[in-house]
Amino acid sequence: MKLVLRVVVSLACAALFAAPALADPKLQVAPADEYFGRQKISTLGIDNMIRDTEQRENFDPSLASRLVGPLSNAEDALEDWASKYPHDSWIPKRAYLMSHLFWRMHTADADSMADRCRNLLFKQFPKTRYGVLAKVETPSMIAPGSSAEMPAQSAPAVK
Repeated sequence: MKLVLRVVVSLACAALFAAPALADPKLQVAPADEYFGRQKISTLGIDNMIRDTEQRENFDPSLASRLVGPLSNAEDALEDWASKYPHDSWIPKRAYLMSHLFWRMHTADADSMADRCRNLLFKQFPKTRYGVLAKVETPSMIAPGSSAEMPAQSAPAVK
């Protein structure tokens, strides 16, 4: 009886360990402790870079063009992530948000990076919410004009 129980338990454990390997690849998502791109950035690191860049751009839009380099490392990691986990449901939102941040930088390099993010969306995730939204957007809708083109706001009157 003990032998039968051991065999059953062993087979159950083997099935549990083999299940992830046999899982549908469309359901696979990248683990949080895997690193991508030349800079070896994790999925959480990509999220942090997107959030930090957005906060810096919102605080001082004139500094946005200086943020292209750091965010391009995150874009490189995102592309690597998408190549290794082509059906990961976390990727579309990151590509979408990143494309907006790049557009807001108003440089040729940033526009090129935005196009790369959007191409990733259109090729691998065209039917996702973010892919559909991205199809109808233009740079002028997201980032109208550069900060140099915007009229200066006058200081509030002091009474």
